[in-house]
Order: sequence, then C-alpha cells, then structure tokens
Amino acid sequence: MTAAHQLVANFDEGNAIGNHILALRGLLRRWGYASDVYAHHRSPGLQGEACEYTRYRDVSAPENVVLFHFSLATEIAEFFAGLPDRKVLVYHNITPAEYFIGVNERVAKRCWRGRFELSRLAAVADLALGDSEFNRRELEAAGFRRTDVLPILVDWTIYDLAPVRSLEAAYGRGTNLLYVGRLAPNKRVEDLIKIYYFYRRLDPGSRLLLVGSAVDMEVYLAACQKLAADLGVLDGVVFAGLVPQADLCTYYRLASVYLSMSEHEGFCVPLLEAMHFGVPVVAYASTGVPDTLGGAGLLVADRDFPAIAELVRRVVTEPALREALVTRQRRRLQAFDPALIGARLRGHLTDLAPSEAPC
Repeated sequence: MTAAHQLVANFDEGNAIGNHILALRGLLRRWGYASDVYAHHRSPGLQGEACEYTRYRDVSAPENVVLFHFSLATEIAEFFAGLPDRKVLVYHNITPAEYFIGVNERVAKRCWRGRFELSRLAAVADLALGDSEFNRRELEAAGFRRTDVLPILVDWTIYDLAPVRSLEAAYGRGTNLLYVGRLAPNKRVEDLIKIYYFYRRLDPGSRLLLVGSAVDMEVYLAACQKLAADLGVLDGVVFAGLVPQADLCTYYRLASVYLSMSEHEGFCVPLLEAMHFGVPVVAYASTGVPDTLGGAGLLVADRDFPAIAELVRRVVTEPALREALVTRQRRRLQAFDPALIGARLRGHLTDLAPSEAPC
C-alpha cells in the first residue's frame, strides 16, 4: 500500500474538519504515502488543495486506503461505498435533525438523511474511526463492526500569529466571556446570552464575544439578537461572525473564560483551542464534551444560569482557581499531541496492509 487519500463533502477554510484534513495529509505525505484530498465543494482559498471528488476514480485501487470524512448527507457516501479501496470512515458526528426544524428545513433534511446514510455505510467500511469516544459509540450502535477513536489532529503552527491590534484596542480591557463555533440551535447560544445577563450584574464592564458563522442559521441568529435586546444586554454582546485566523487567535488571547452550553458536540475543537491559549473552560456536560475535556475545565450538569454566572465570576476573580484549571487543561492537551494521534493512525494503516506500509 503506497496511497492513502481523503474524501470530504465540504472542504472549507478555517473549519475544524478542513484543518484536520490538511494536517492528516501532511502527516501521510511525510510517511511516504501518495495522499491527496478529493471534495464535492471547495472554499475559494482551497481550490488548489483538493480535486473534484469524481476524479478519485482515476487513482482508485484495491491496494489504496481512502478515508471518508463524514458529517452530513452527501452524494459522496454512495460513491465511497462503491470504491474497491480499503475504506475507512472518519466520523465527525451528525447533529440530530430536530434542532433545525423551524430554523432551516433543508439542513434538517440533510441531517436526517445523513443518519440514514451512516447506517448503510456500516456494511461497506473496513474500519470506522470516531474523533471521540462519544462518536465511536454512535458508530458501534449504527452497526459498524470495527471501530476506534482517532481524535482531531490540530496543527498548532497555524495559531502562531501576531495579535490584531484593532481587536486589542476594542476588547483589551475588562472581562471577556468567549464562545467560538457555529451559531446554531444545538449550540444553545441563547443560554450563553442568559448567563451573560446574570453575569453582567456581577461585572458591569464585561462582554460576551460570540465568534462563528451563522450561514444557513440566519433565523436563529436573529432570535439570539432579539433575546439580547429584550434582556437589555445587546450592547455587551459581540456577534463577530466568521473571522480570519489571526482574529480568532486574538479573541482567545483576550478571553477571560471560555463558555460552552452546547447540547450536542461530537468533539468540539474550540475546547482544545481554549486549552492551548490558557483560557479556563466552563462547559455544559453533554455528548462529546466530557470526552474531550477528560476531567479538565469545569463541567456543569444543570442549566442554572444565575449559578453558572456566579461560577464564572469565581473563575475570573480567584487566581488560584484559574491557575488550577489552566494547569489541568494543559495536562489534558498532551493527550492530543500530534505524535500520539499519528501513531494511532499509522497503526491502523499497518493493520489494513500489514506487509506493505512504507517505513
């Protein structure tokens, strides 16, 4: 086996899955494999980094390994099923369709169909990898015979960027509560706004920074903005939208606490990003979040917004508590060392072709 390629429906810039794919490709190439990316949709900045997925037929072969990154319904699923290659499904989870009913019916249908496609792929995949134990359990429940965990591979060199001075000038004073991710119903952004309503009573000069795209979620974004206005805190809530990488890194450097109330996460890369930047995490204990945190950060089990606001205030004002959290998070981040993840992947490639993997 001398080739290990990747398939993905949407290959996007600044996206956790897109960054993961690029990092994996770099790793595979360093090991001596021919390794390219094949996608259905490519962001403008990534046009030169991937081929149109149907061109994979030109290189497909029984001795190849092909890794299919799956997170939403796509015609690539049927294409993948019909390939003669040794097939590895990389599962990033699919948000339950119920979250999008009344917000975006098209997205709801794609999520529902994606769950259906997942069960069909169980019969054709040689191996299925979830990027968290939560995702692996879903694969097992869907009928996949051989499963394991392969965490998201993060290339930390892309975070080594100079601060954006305009953001430092705007938000460099006072307390900043940070959330990074899509603005979507499963993320429970409305709960972040409610927590901030109570938190601002304790810390009037504070802000809530919401960094992430609301594409296809415009109805939900409008509802969150209205909630902030109705609660009288709109002036303290920053809807930053999707931002360049340098801005993202600056927001993390300016953050006092990373806050997540998400109800459904397969992995949640922003938790790792917060650990990397030394930002203490307070998160709702749901789905894949406890797996990723692995005992680091502060998990909350109830949506008691006044109590969570008080807990966040303690993290902000008690240096010993903050330092203990950051220390535990740094220790936890070591579990996601690229060398460890790479060794795990290489072991699977060796198992798929025990006598042919390059040295």
